[in-house]
Amino acid sequence: MVEDIIKAVNHQYIYVSYKDFDEMKIKCKAKLLACSSHSENKFKAFFNCKDLNEIQFIELLKICNESNTVFLGFIKPKKEKTINIYNEKIYSGDCLKFYEDTLILQDIPFDCFIESSGNLYIIGKVKGKINLIYQDCKISASLYENAFIRIFDTNYQNTTNFACTTYYYLDKQLMKEEKEWEYVLASPLAKVE
Repeated sequence: MVEDIIKAVNHQYIYVSYKDFDEMKIKCKAKLLACSSHSENKFKAFFNCKDLNEIQFIELLKICNESNTVFLGFIKPKKEKTINIYNEKIYSGDCLKFYEDTLILQDIPFDCFIESSGNLYIIGKVKGKINLIYQDCKISASLYENAFIRIFDTNYQNTTNFACTTYYYLDKQLMKEEKEWEYVLASPLAKVE
């Protein structure tokens, strides 16, 4: 495993180190000098390394200064997003509340009400009422049949759609976009042969 690398992400450079600081600072200076020698201006980089104390942080700034590098800040690694999976039978008249992103593996009956603070992904038919609390929430389902969808401050809208569709909030309106499930869940689905 490579423990010290400089990688380009979104037109920015990030120095990544999984070593402790004393081991990192030796390679860090050499790698930053190599990058700055190929740059017309000062080399600019973010850093993703283990927790540093004040003395180590000052040493890192000195290394950046000596290697003609502009310290842009620290990048924290992204946490993997978790999703709640709900696979219990949903009956007519049920009122369900979810507080995180949820994958529902059941049909939503006509007189069922669901309220959610997170995104909803429904592999099944939606006929009930869905109320998403926040404007950055979205709902994706396999099929909508006379479903009532509301996000943030929009009015309930009666929707029928026979394709995988994502509804989201934009400029005080409920917007829709038809997508494949692998794009909705942001990961490729394995094909069964």
